[in-house]
Amino acid sequence: MAYTVSQTLNHLQDAGEFAANTANNWSDTITSDNEAGYFIAVTDNTIAEGAAQREITVAMFALEEAPEENVADSGCFERQSTETSVKVTLLDQNGKEVASNVVDYPS
Repeated sequence: MAYTVSQTLNHLQDAGEFAANTANNWSDTITSDNEAGYFIAVTDNTIAEGAAQREITVAMFALEEAPEENVADSGCFERQSTETSVKVTLLDQNGKEVASNVVDYPS
């Protein structure tokens, strides 16, 4: 089966009185088209110091009631000053890479 993974970067800039402290905070909504009976979960969210690309890994896990399409959220992370894009990698239940997607931060 061929899989796809997509992502939407969400700028968390509207934090009310805390907005000054969250100017570089983001989250990533990740969607996959894995088969029914599996769900996805974020297993890693890292960026090497000075790197331009954040790496987020999502993996498929078996769950009989899981829908065919799944959505996971990366949780809040701080965009680094050198960071220009985010790469999401989808792993199957055996840990094999089956899809990836790269998105640049909006200007």
